[in-house]
Amino acid sequence: EPAAAGEELTARTERLFHSHWDSICRQTDRMFAILMLVQWVAGIVVALWVSPRTWSGSESRVHFHVWVALILGAIINVFPILLGFFHAGFRSTRYVIATGQMLMSALLIHLSGGRIETHFHVFGSLAFLAFYRDWKVMVPATLIVAADHFIRGVYFPQSVFGILTASHWRWVDR
Repeated sequence: EPAAAGEELTARTERLFHSHWDSICRQTDRMFAILMLVQWVAGIVVALWVSPRTWSGSESRVHFHVWVALILGAIINVFPILLGFFHAGFRSTRYVIATGQMLMSALLIHLSGGRIETHFHVFGSLAFLAFYRDWKVMVPATLIVAADHFIRGVYFPQSVFGILTASHWRWVDR
């Protein structure tokens, strides 16, 4: 009898734990879906505010950053937003959201011209990803940021550091 009661208690504890875990993941997925939509709009607003137009002599047209914010922002955000609302609670959704969130940080850093203040968006994003309470989500997010800073630091240092040339180890600094 005591062994059966212990097994029943263990099974109930596991059910309650998984129910609570699922609730946390669903709620966090929906929060990120809204956050990513807001970030996308904010990126467009920043691009429109910082550099709305580009000039070539007397001709004017919409600046490249506005198109990047609009189109690349849509590509980055569409899947995480849709999955956050319609596929909440699944492990794959967490990874897609983590990837999208870190790519959004990279986009915002690019749109700001590599301003140091924008790099704090990475830390804020990692803090929000911690709401999942799943360390496995942090691994690809961290690797994406490191790869982004390394690749853009080597090939496009102005978009990530705000300078035309950078040392080969500058990506480790940020």
